[in-house]
Amino acid sequence: MQVRWSEPHRVAVLDPQGDLGIRTMVEMKNAIASLLRDGCRTLIVDCRGVQRLEAMSLGVLVERLCRARELSGTLALAHLNEDLAARLRELRVHSLFPIFESVPAALQGLVGADSEAVASLAA
Repeated sequence: MQVRWSEPHRVAVLDPQGDLGIRTMVEMKNAIASLLRDGCRTLIVDCRGVQRLEAMSLGVLVERLCRARELSGTLALAHLNEDLAARLRELRVHSLFPIFESVPAALQGLVGADSEAVASLAA
């Protein structure tokens, strides 16, 4: 999993690949905890490379979203394919997350990031 972090904007983009199973979610949970500890307050999970999402893994994302909100932050999802969007609706958690069609749209909507930051984080 790749993580892109812009300290001046306090924004991170996480880029998981494949199935979001237990192993991947432990890695993601630890990465998000570390980012929050380092002052990151806006987290964007780029789901472009995600093929499948287990219900238990979604619980980890919800828990990390709650932790981010406790710190006046947020965790958003970008690039959801139709299967992932349907899975979120099926599990009735789609309304919890800010959802964007792309990482640049999320950056613009959440932090109003300038074009340079958008280019470096959206790469």
